[in-house]
Amino acid sequence: MIKLNDELHGKLELAAKLVLGARHTVALVGAGLSVESGIPPFRGPGGIWTKYGEPRMLAYREFAIDPRGWWENRLRDEEEEGNPVREMKLAADRAEPNAGHFALVEMGRLGLLKCTVTQNVDNLHRRAGSHDLLEIHGNRAWLRCIGCGNRRPREGFPLLGLPPRCPDCGGVIKADTVMFGEPIPPAVLQACWEQAERCDCMLLVGTSGSVNPAARLPLMARERGAALIEVNPHSTSLTAICDVALNGPSGELLPLLVERLRPGRRTV
Repeated sequence: MIKLNDELHGKLELAAKLVLGARHTVALVGAGLSVESGIPPFRGPGGIWTKYGEPRMLAYREFAIDPRGWWENRLRDEEEEGNPVREMKLAADRAEPNAGHFALVEMGRLGLLKCTVTQNVDNLHRRAGSHDLLEIHGNRAWLRCIGCGNRRPREGFPLLGLPPRCPDCGGVIKADTVMFGEPIPPAVLQACWEQAERCDCMLLVGTSGSVNPAARLPLMARERGAALIEVNPHSTSLTAICDVALNGPSGELLPLLVERLRPGRRTV
């Protein structure tokens, strides 16, 4: 449990002031928030890729050449003991949204958070109740047609014929998560750029600021004069340019911030 000392109290008050004074606050969320729900990171201590090695850099090209083979391998990997795909699937299936997810949802309900841009693919934001959500790396629980771009939940969609085909255009369907070598879907990326350009305050929640193109978003916002509020247990490459750095777990700090944003507690 984080200790609420005078220094942290002052930082929380300043962060609340910045959010309450903003017209358009956006949250950029990274893997740190998911780790607090029990989902391992990809890199670093305990990371899936640290343990098993990084995926092939040409994964999307391999899918495009042989989508049927990719789907056959994927369905097998999801059932194979000791497979990183299965390990991540089980961790995500067992995970629940944490207090940080729910705090972001409440900020949205209060009208103080206009959009959440998440780099996480675990579906926890949606399960927590987030609505104004941009999933820049996709969603593990969804599928996407590479022809028309339509997305749909994987649950309930028949995978009888491989590769599955889009009922709207007949195109090949892939997992919605963005693979190595695959461009970010243009509509999602454009929407993220627009949010970074429009916001005057950005919350950086559990993100290292090292994975592009998401890492460019706070820099774009800062260049346009937006305030930056970092919520992270560790210093990052973005800490030095932030107006406030709240050091600790987002699942503890975000609820403390929301307490100061509720109508009965507002000071500005």
